[in-house]
Amino acid sequence: MSGKYFPKWRTILRWVFVLVVIGIAAQAGRLLQLQIKARTDARATRGSRPIPYTVTLKETVHGPDGRTTQGPEYTYSVRSDGSTLMRSVGKGSQRILNYSSGLQIDTNDETLTKSSVNRPNENAAERQRDPDSKCLNSMAGKPVTSPPERLLGEETIAGYRTAKIASDITTSWYALDYGCALVKDRWEFSATEVSEKDLVSVAAGQPDPTLFDVPAHYREVTPSERILGPQKENAACNEHSQRVLKKLDEDYKRLKAKQQ
Repeated sequence: MSGKYFPKWRTILRWVFVLVVIGIAAQAGRLLQLQIKARTDARATRGSRPIPYTVTLKETVHGPDGRTTQGPEYTYSVRSDGSTLMRSVGKGSQRILNYSSGLQIDTNDETLTKSSVNRPNENAAERQRDPDSKCLNSMAGKPVTSPPERLLGEETIAGYRTAKIASDITTSWYALDYGCALVKDRWEFSATEVSEKDLVSVAAGQPDPTLFDVPAHYREVTPSERILGPQKENAACNEHSQRVLKKLDEDYKRLKAKQQ
């Protein structure tokens, strides 16, 4: 009797096994779809939420005479609200602060001066590179530069996975797992004139709040006075620098006039 029904049970068990395998495969397919949807939703959500980080680099300048000199130390920070900072510390300390509100404040932390203007129409997402685009596009979905930069591939720099990007005379490396934090760049002005910035430190998460703090006693001045100091008319400055400073002052005065 048991021998008569054994083949039937073997057939039933085989079909049960097949159904279980089909069920597992279907469940795996549903899980995969959910994972893809979750990643897509995360990207969509992140599109309006810049990734916070702080990175510091040190500049080295290679001159045409073969000499190497140390340049400033640069710190770049991004807050989760889209506010950004660039600070240079060398002969003095200066900052460029762009707040998500549209307020821009440039400071000279040695002379305790600042130049501030409102740029309310600026989109903070345009200042943050998107890792999903290999750092070529901003979080607003557009190329960061015009014409667009060129992706040269991926490289590991100081242990960080980076996108290597070229634009004109500049090659830059952005950390893909740290919100496209700049961890290295190289400017080739000529075959013998090169400026390089190398990584000192990088940290994910909200930056130190003091980086974005501008004390109330800082005096409001034009960009040229902030950069050169109160005796700017006596400061050594070539013609190109003078034109740049004049243009900065004109833009500053025009924007200030609009805000009055």
